[in-house]
Amino acid sequence: MKSILTATLLLLLSGSLSAQYKLTGTVNDQQNLPLPYTGVILSDLTRSKTQTVTADSSGIFIFRNLKKGKYQLSSNYIGFQKNSIDLFISADTAIKIVLQSLNNQLNEVAISSGKPAALINNTEKLTYNVSSSVTATGTDGLTAVSQIPVVKVSNNEISSAGKGQLKVMINGQVIQLAGLDLMRYLKSMSANQISKIELIKNPSANFDADGNAGLINIVTKQSKKQGYSGNIQLNGKHWIHDQKTIYGTSNFYALNGSANLNYNSEKLSVYSSVNLDKDHHLEGFQTDLYYPKQTWLQTDTGDYTYHNINVIAGADYKLSPKTTIGLSYLGGRGVYDGSDHVNNPIYNNSGKLDSTLKTYATYHPVALSNSINMHTIVNFDTTGKKLSLNADYYNYYRTDRSDFESSGYLPGQSNAANNTRYYDTNKQNINIYTFKADAELPTHYGLLSFGGKLSFIDNYSNAFYYNKMNTNDLVYNTNLSNEFDYTENTQSLYASLNKEMGKWRYQGGLRTEFTQTKGYSYTINQTTNNSYVKLFPSLLIAYQADKDDSFSFTLGRRINRPSFWSLNPFKSLFTAYSYGQGNPYLQPEYNNNFELAHTYKSNLTTSLFLNVTDNGFTNVTIARPDTNLVYTTPLNFIKTYRYGIAESYSLKLFSWLDNNNQATFYHTNANSSNSSFKNIRGYGLYLASNNTFYLNIEKTFAIAASFWYQFPEIDHIGRSGTSYKLDLGITALALKKNLNITFNVNDIFRSSATSFTTDVNGIKQQFTNFQINRYAQLSMSYRFGSKPAKNRETGNEDERGRNH
Repeated sequence: MKSILTATLLLLLSGSLSAQYKLTGTVNDQQNLPLPYTGVILSDLTRSKTQTVTADSSGIFIFRNLKKGKYQLSSNYIGFQKNSIDLFISADTAIKIVLQSLNNQLNEVAISSGKPAALINNTEKLTYNVSSSVTATGTDGLTAVSQIPVVKVSNNEISSAGKGQLKVMINGQVIQLAGLDLMRYLKSMSANQISKIELIKNPSANFDADGNAGLINIVTKQSKKQGYSGNIQLNGKHWIHDQKTIYGTSNFYALNGSANLNYNSEKLSVYSSVNLDKDHHLEGFQTDLYYPKQTWLQTDTGDYTYHNINVIAGADYKLSPKTTIGLSYLGGRGVYDGSDHVNNPIYNNSGKLDSTLKTYATYHPVALSNSINMHTIVNFDTTGKKLSLNADYYNYYRTDRSDFESSGYLPGQSNAANNTRYYDTNKQNINIYTFKADAELPTHYGLLSFGGKLSFIDNYSNAFYYNKMNTNDLVYNTNLSNEFDYTENTQSLYASLNKEMGKWRYQGGLRTEFTQTKGYSYTINQTTNNSYVKLFPSLLIAYQADKDDSFSFTLGRRINRPSFWSLNPFKSLFTAYSYGQGNPYLQPEYNNNFELAHTYKSNLTTSLFLNVTDNGFTNVTIARPDTNLVYTTPLNFIKTYRYGIAESYSLKLFSWLDNNNQATFYHTNANSSNSSFKNIRGYGLYLASNNTFYLNIEKTFAIAASFWYQFPEIDHIGRSGTSYKLDLGITALALKKNLNITFNVNDIFRSSATSFTTDVNGIKQQFTNFQINRYAQLSMSYRFGSKPAKNRETGNEDERGRNH
């Protein structure tokens, strides 16, 4: 019996000594967002052995076959402080490592997770976590972008308050659309498909040089929860207008449904989402022209229905601990059916009605978009040597057909004095191919990043007009019709160096872009060629004075290339007396940005900035009093100096309040090289505040209020008026926080419409964009998915954005 007991004890002891355990974990930043491909080192202090792994694209790492004993775990990531922790492993262990950026000196290892704040602001970028924002819940991609406090969406342009125009990327790829096409493209995305939106204030050399004031990067969702997971969201929206019936129509509404489905294993990550939209809405603007002898007041109200489907899908596969490959797709189909009602009364100087122009036009634009990305990421070792390869194809295909009728009426007469009728078809087909290679190489001088990109763009467009004699008799109009092909090829090379020396950090880079363009008009047999080489330097110098105070200086040079439509010389009719026309000779504009910033306790950031724009262009409306003909075309003629101060402050005194405030005060000098426009200067002020109030300890019940106010400012060569916007929302979580119910009211006072006044050849013009954005919306979403295994911590369970 004694021998049996002894043998049993020896067997148990042997089993205990030979037991093997597993260490799993994630590496995150201080906003709970994953840090992909982080090098993680595990040192066995008992046996003097070391293992190294590279975290995957989700920041997840695993060490297997570990024996009981003391260990030291360390990790490092570029731009963050190295972190080490001592562990004693006697069972399967899960941990989450939180790395602090170089702007903070405190390191932290946490085993808890939580929802990131809606807004995170630092020296290099502002991150808007869409899933954490009450007022963005249930909206579309364009509305979500407009919710960022310092971002303005007006007149079909996205800009940074007080600083200039922004270019838009999706998952790091620039979207080559502008104006109304870009607005509708972003509207086709659901906020439920978006993880976060980044405002990159001073992009480094490895980013494209597009965008005067920086870049907007929309990062789509990809859940990191192991196994299957997803969510379903349904939204109902009702627009609130001052009039119940407009042009005989009512019931302005929107219905939206979206869903995400994801699957993750140790090697494979698959994600997908679909968004369906149907709505009935209004669009509109007003243009007032003050001639010496007449005043033309023109209102354009568009009555549209919208049908859209948008799909995102992709997969990442881990070939080895060092190599990941992936494929992603983003595409959709959007149909706008509608009509424009244009009313144009003309008054003489005594205030009496001379005549009235009425224009009615129907439209049927159908847009198809397809974007495919193939990527490979190779991590050569744990020191940070990395190679990223990306190949992208993007296609945007849009067709439209229109019936156009413009009639003139004399006072007191119901029969038209004159009548103009057209039928037209038009098409735009954009094909873009890009190939990009990026490498990171640690050296004793610092982290060296270098790479290159090839971009091939082809844009074909046409507009064929026919004089409409009667319903079945069409005569081709050679004067209005146009067929245009535009190609743009760009070859880019860049190199940048990131160096840390004690409390100092330096990042300097240079990007070279060689561009060749060719525009050919089939209609007039005209070819326009252009070729140029430009250098785009960037610099960041940061100093961490102490744990509370940090300083930084940045400079960068950017380019804003004209949109394809702006280069097309075809005419687009507004009325019988007004039209828009592109300019094939339009050149890019260049922007030089300088900023000096101070951050205190990551709560208060103060920055002084100077922006200088050369060869600036904008759409100008030119009116001829002799013929009353009005046409709009883009021209290069502006040099702008803008300097100011920006403040960002987050109040963190209460656990029940998420608060972020922005203020930008600036002065603008706009100088014209065209004698038709006068120089103009003046001050501007932009204020914004985002607030979420949690009404219980569990933070399952909250209300939100977002507000911005834009005082008059100088915009290009004119002056904009005052506008402001208040959004309110309330949200509740139920069913173990899987069910989310949110009610929002957007633009409560219907006050976000912008007006713009300018003077051209002594003729005053005022343009007002109606921006009919006031609506009430109810949204319901439900999350589902497999639960994490016991003792396994996968980091923040909220869905994360892709990081490649």
